[in-house]
Amino acid sequence: MTLDTSQPLTISDAMKLATELHHAGDFESAYKIYERVLEVQPEHPDAIHFMAIMAHQQGQQEDAVRLMTRSIELVPDNAGFHSNLGNLMFACERFEEAEQAYRRAIELDPERPDVLNNYAVLCKGIQRYPDSEQLFLRAIALAPGFSEAHNNLAHLYMRQGRINESVAQACEALICEPGGERAREILGIAYCLLKRFDEAAQVYREWLEEEPGNPRALHYLAACTGQDVPARASDAYVQQVFDIFSESFDAKLARLEYRAPALVGQAVATCLGEGSGGLDVFDVGCGTGLCGPYLKPYAKTLVGVDLSSGMLAKARERGLYDELHQAELTAFLHAHPDASDLVVSADTLVYFGALDEVLRNAAITLRRGGHLCFTVEAIREDQAGDFLLQHNGRYAHAERYLRAALERAGLGVVSIEPEALRYEGGDKVAGWLVLSRKAA
Repeated sequence: MTLDTSQPLTISDAMKLATELHHAGDFESAYKIYERVLEVQPEHPDAIHFMAIMAHQQGQQEDAVRLMTRSIELVPDNAGFHSNLGNLMFACERFEEAEQAYRRAIELDPERPDVLNNYAVLCKGIQRYPDSEQLFLRAIALAPGFSEAHNNLAHLYMRQGRINESVAQACEALICEPGGERAREILGIAYCLLKRFDEAAQVYREWLEEEPGNPRALHYLAACTGQDVPARASDAYVQQVFDIFSESFDAKLARLEYRAPALVGQAVATCLGEGSGGLDVFDVGCGTGLCGPYLKPYAKTLVGVDLSSGMLAKARERGLYDELHQAELTAFLHAHPDASDLVVSADTLVYFGALDEVLRNAAITLRRGGHLCFTVEAIREDQAGDFLLQHNGRYAHAERYLRAALERAGLGVVSIEPEALRYEGGDKVAGWLVLSRKAA
């Protein structure tokens, strides 16, 4: 969109136009208008506040906090400003300050369901589940058609193992917002947990009737029916899922006690000793860069690869990677023969069932004596087969299959250790920490 800034506008009209551009994603044009408003009225609270939100969206968190704090100093009784400050602090994992901001917003306006919902999400995130439930219920009582609160409460109940209540809330969310993707996803997974697979499949089929080819609906339908199970998740599925969650990914995983990056880091340290900064390191499926701090001491060059542009944007903010590439990791490895001394992949190969191709290409990119380290989820002892697509959309693998696939790829097994990768619903997610080596 081309912005004509030559035409005179009132402050009110300018702010209306700027916020429309901002919501449409035209940050550059919106920023110019906010700047003009502040030239005319240097302490316009809305312009300062929306510039703070924009700074946060662009990863400039210190500027975001400074600007948002200033907007609240100018209008201290604006409940929405305090709620947005809470959202910002929550995103920065400054949980106490987030709670203070939400509490102040509720003091100023106790009947704003959006603020109650935001505060409830914080309480859910820090595992204060009773507080979270009461806040969601208050928000729903004030706004029975608030689909987001129903969805969030459904997810809370699922996390607590209250699956029937999760189903009820997801159904309410679909009544409020027919066709809502998040409600359908939660409802389908909840039905699977209750072993009501026909009902789960019906949820996904109805989703596909309205959105033919939707990658998440296709993937979950295969998971719950066991039919047309792909050898790996499609690029479209992976990209869509992680673009959606890129903003909150790190905080969510921290609250799940996500251990895969630390486990990979420990395995590398045990094998290679103290980092000397002399290796070419590939972090494939790097996500937001959680492995970066563990890998940087070993790296002459640290290269990150991911399908999700949202994830790569967060990884870029860390300032640890020499290169970041938006690419499918198997193709990237194949295109870079004899280019790496160490390849790591933390919790990315859970989106692959068959591993032969990716392991062959890892062997191609590794130099002689180079190492591959990765994590995958583990098939339960009572489950048969080499790998299994689970109802949550991730694959689980058998140890015997991992050993055979590594051998076929020409990679020697250094170790395959059972580890808990994260917690879900209060339960440990069992996995394998794999370290292998290309012959010297």
